Amino acid sequence: MSIQSVLHIHRKDKWGWLYIPSIILSSSFFVNLIVSLLINNDEAFYTGGVTSIFVYVFVMGILVVVQSFPFAIGMSVTRKDYFIGTVLMGLAACFILGTLIRIFALIENRTSGWGNRFHFFHFPYLNDGTSFFQQLIMYVILFSFLFFLGFLIASFARRFGGKGMLLLSLAVLLIGSVTVLLFHQFHVWPDIFKWFSNQTAVGLSYRLIPVVLFSMAASYLLLRKVSV
Repeated sequence: MSIQSVLHIHRKDKWGWLYIPSIILSSSFFVNLIVSLLINNDEAFYTGGVTSIFVYVFVMGILVVVQSFPFAIGMSVTRKDYFIGTVLMGLAACFILGTLIRIFALIENRTSGWGNRFHFFHFPYLNDGTSFFQQLIMYVILFSFLFFLGFLIASFARRFGGKGMLLLSLAVLLIGSVTVLLFHQFHVWPDIFKWFSNQTAVGLSYRLIPVVLFSMAASYLLLRKVSV
């Protein structure tokens, strides 16, 4: 069994990789479009419905390990081939989704919100002041960040089980709470907000690339030690 076999395993899961994200994105779009038509006011109607597909990509990163890893290893696929094949499939899915979101955002902007000032894909700050390809890269990075974060969490869970996940959750909660407390104590929040306000969405997305690479590397190291 090879990397091609891993890709074949993933391609057979059409529901997870194709049908469900298509249903989520299209149903959210049309529901919000109907709502905007019913409101029928003169102001632009912005909705956060598109975030549903970002949430699904994160969940998919978790599910892909849960659903396919034991089967692939049982079919004599090496952990290295499984990792490479899954990374390639994940990157391809993130690129396709990023391309679709960017194209729909462009159409939405050109048609003044589908003729009704309805904004589902195109938003100020996210889509202003940068080129088509810069925004495409931004979406691909965002999807990749979420997918491989989920992939890392699932790999950690496979390696250390429920107790490990509990300890990790407690550690993250503790570190997060202490960090927020220190930021509040030393009045750091205004500086943080000011820094973010001076950044572009594309520029911020570039800073996620090291996180994506770390998630990939850590997931590989964890999966190497997993026993099925």
